[in-house]
Amino acid sequence: MPKRDPLDEPICKWDRKELEKLLGFLVTEVVASPHYICIKCGRAASEKDYLCKGRKMSHYR
Repeated sequence: MPKRDPLDEPICKWDRKELEKLLGFLVTEVVASPHYICIKCGRAASEKDYLCKGRKMSHYR
């Protein structure tokens, strides 16, 4: 069985080991300039695809 790629899933589903392993990518690419927020868990990201239930932040301003 092939190992799953965490980049194929929203960051909301990553476990602690995946977060630690991909921390550099997470900081520089995903959350550096967030425009979306997950309405389920509150995480923020630069693109909607990184979140499980992402909504544009400007919707809440």
